[in-house]
Amino acid sequence: MIDKNSKLGKLFYYLASIIFIVVFFATPFEVIIFIVVIIIILAVLKGTTKKNFLKLQAVLPTSKIRSLAMGMVEIQGKTSCSQLISAKIGNLQCIAYHYTVRRETRDSEGKSSFRLIEEEQKIAPFSIEDDTGSVEISIQDLDFVWLPEKGSYQSGNLHYQQTILMPADEVLLIGRATSTNNKLVIEKDQLNNVFNLTHASSVDKWNSYKPLLNSLYVFGALSCLGIIVIIKGDVSIDSGVVFYSFNNLFR
Repeated sequence: MIDKNSKLGKLFYYLASIIFIVVFFATPFEVIIFIVVIIIILAVLKGTTKKNFLKLQAVLPTSKIRSLAMGMVEIQGKTSCSQLISAKIGNLQCIAYHYTVRRETRDSEGKSSFRLIEEEQKIAPFSIEDDTGSVEISIQDLDFVWLPEKGSYQSGNLHYQQTILMPADEVLLIGRATSTNNKLVIEKDQLNNVFNLTHASSVDKWNSYKPLLNSLYVFGALSCLGIIVIIKGDVSIDSGVVFYSFNNLFR
């Protein structure tokens, strides 16, 4: 049973009310459009570790490792690893890699589509250090965001892609600081569904372009609304005066 007072419960009942109104007062075509829009909105709003990470990094203060408190934390520093692993492509000595192989196919119109046929990810135990100290990072459930590609290539219709994490990379990480056997470790924060690492420079770029992206979203939404109004509205001219009627919006 969904709690009506919870955020999820309120969202559910609001959507149910809107759907009820649309189904009884809109045309079948408008119902289909509405359902498609709702699916897109829910897909955008659905929380992922990456989305949660990008939201939290904008508001969380960056903590120094020596003064970390238990709970959700954001740290920035350089990666360090005592036993590196060999990357899948190029035999590079790295901390982690994500390797994929996709097969490209083309339809009768020449449009390309890609199908994942192989995927592999490996992470070696590592730590992050800043000017105050070092902390171990749990590799379980760790998600990488925007790691750089190295060694990617194409052979025939197969595309080989590899992203890697190298030692001494300047990174930003959000997770949960906890004490295990009297040793400080950062692991996944289950409550906030976040445990992500990315290059610090990638976060700086994201924060620079995010306002522009938000403006594009608003412009797109207003443009769609304007198109709907123009299509559904009636325009008439009487004695040189233009009249707009939006009665059809509710039919």
